[in-house]
Amino acid sequence: MIEVRLCDDARRALRDRVRALPADGDARIRTQRMRALLQELGVSCDDKAEFEELDAVLLASANGTEALVAARLDDEQRAIAYARLLARMLADEFHAPLDAKMEYTEGLGAPPKSDRERERMVIALAHAILDGDLDAAPRPLYEDVPMFTLAFTPRSAARSTLGGFHLWSDFWYRRSNMYRRWRSRRDVSSAIRQVCTILTRVSVPAA
Repeated sequence: MIEVRLCDDARRALRDRVRALPADGDARIRTQRMRALLQELGVSCDDKAEFEELDAVLLASANGTEALVAARLDDEQRAIAYARLLARMLADEFHAPLDAKMEYTEGLGAPPKSDRERERMVIALAHAILDGDLDAAPRPLYEDVPMFTLAFTPRSAARSTLGGFHLWSDFWYRRSNMYRRWRSRRDVSSAIRQVCTILTRVSVPAA
């Protein structure tokens, strides 16, 4: 089977880089940063696509990956479109031999009903990227986390609890608009970060 050439290596590299992406600067500067990041990952970017009901499309095939962004967008809209493409790369699966992920213009087009919850999730993650606030989204979407396993020691129990916590958060973030709104609150993000820090310290062997 022909493999879609996006995927594991580019996604892993993106996870490593997206957290360090600066959130300062105007929309044009942020767009330039996100476009440069995609290009460094081997994604070809074109901002002159003649789309009417789409803001952007991400095409992945055995020949590589292309990001096509509508020429009609203003600076703010283009920044959001690029953030959605980054979120799509982090959160979605791509299927051989050819896959296309479409970012619909709000109010003009709409994905199939079965995909709408996923679309809302991608938009929420895109805004977290654009705002430089990835703590508002579950960590499995942008970095590797411990797996949920059977626990036999206090250390492995802490690691398993952490993995289960991330798995639960990721599950509901993908499926519930109410959970995404709650998860994006700064007090909630801060509390979750503190819990994860404590569990991580317990699960890591002392030097």
